[in-house]
Amino acid sequence: MRLQSVLDLKAELLFDSRVGGGGRLFSSARAVAMGTAAGMLPLGEAAVGRERGEGIIEFSARVPRAAFGVAPTSRKNDFALAVRVYRGFENDATSTDELLAKKNVPSAEIDIVRGVSYRPRVTLRAGGSCGHFEVTAGTLGAFVEDADAYYVLSNNHVLANSDACSRGDPILVPGPIDIVGGFSVVAQLSAWVPLGGGAGKVDAAIAAFSDDVAHFYPWQYAGIGTIKRSPIADRFAVNRVAKRGRTTGVTRGVVSAFDLDGVAIDYGSHASPRLVTFDNQLEFVGSPPEKPFSQPGDSGSLIIDANSMRPYALVYGGGLDADGIDRTLGHFLPEVLDELGVTIVK
Repeated sequence: MRLQSVLDLKAELLFDSRVGGGGRLFSSARAVAMGTAAGMLPLGEAAVGRERGEGIIEFSARVPRAAFGVAPTSRKNDFALAVRVYRGFENDATSTDELLAKKNVPSAEIDIVRGVSYRPRVTLRAGGSCGHFEVTAGTLGAFVEDADAYYVLSNNHVLANSDACSRGDPILVPGPIDIVGGFSVVAQLSAWVPLGGGAGKVDAAIAAFSDDVAHFYPWQYAGIGTIKRSPIADRFAVNRVAKRGRTTGVTRGVVSAFDLDGVAIDYGSHASPRLVTFDNQLEFVGSPPEKPFSQPGDSGSLIIDANSMRPYALVYGGGLDADGIDRTLGHFLPEVLDELGVTIVK
């Protein structure tokens, strides 16, 4: 067929399927973003999400059964009708076939492919906004791995909603509070170190990549450089540090205390406090001290030794002292990795 003929036919088919045919090529659908990336519904129709009970986001949309376009042929200046039947509808093609038959389109002039599933091609970078779907937002700190998968690393309170979570919960980029247009379900919650009550170990969690992740940059930190793949082994051997976080971007600072015991963090509210105490902690201040090294939303940031470019610590909290100097808290990274049974991506 000539190009204009195929374009005209495509327009007719789209009109018949969406309006004239009563939307016969569309199917009402709901997807629950619990342990899958289905919440994206990457099928060309707008999806609307709403929160309901028990930690679930429910999405609803009119999902098309097929897409129509123009396909090249082996003949010069000749084209065919491209039909792409979506996965889930490949064995239920009655509506598609009936519509094509009504237009008297010869089969030789149709390039039909069944079982197509288009997904976003997300590229992940460390240092940006992310979060469990029920939190505000934190920072994607680093990429780690074990024998089974690649994971994003951040805090428990960023990825696991301070223990109020279930394995497989969706992790969003950007984090919920930063969503303006679209978002991606980049991972599913895999493991976390429980905060519990009283004495805690580390505030950390990992989430396995979803199918939407096409590329990631495990060692690149924009504004800082390329990090080494082995963490600092001696917590007392570091002075100058840098980090990249969701709120303050790239900041530089110094270690202001090593091996602090009895570090108390309240993960609750004024009405319902939930105090957790950590030992063997690191403290940092900005360089100069009047410039905060981190702020709320930077939780989960990877702290890097500025001299060796080796990973050093994981931001999880902080606060002001009486002189107005902000003091950032970090877990020594080897302890975080040991608790979760992972390593920095090799």
